[in-house]
Amino acid sequence: MEIAKQIEPGFSTADAESPEIHQEDGDVRLRFKDWQERIVEVFFADAIAHKWESIESYYEGERNDSSYEILGSGWIAEHVQQRIIKDSAEYKHYKLNFNGWGQFEVLAQGYTTKTS
Repeated sequence: MEIAKQIEPGFSTADAESPEIHQEDGDVRLRFKDWQERIVEVFFADAIAHKWESIESYYEGERNDSSYEILGSGWIAEHVQQRIIKDSAEYKHYKLNFNGWGQFEVLAQGYTTKTS
């Protein structure tokens, strides 16, 4: 059963603008302008999958302007089943909700952020 566990990633997706997604050498970079007009860059290391959805779907209790780790992720289980990754513990399923813009999801080993 998938459960959305809210996380505090060190940035806010609430009222963010202009999300951009860049992929290079197995890493994914998400760049957007936050509600204070600051540029936020999030680097996902060793990302094996990512997607942007303009439609919004939520787990019970999930907010449209917050960030989550999806526990019991079926998306991770599919990658294990197809032998893309060896063990579900290697990766985490992150979901970032950009109220009004859409949702970004990624499977990665971790992330770092930079704000300017």
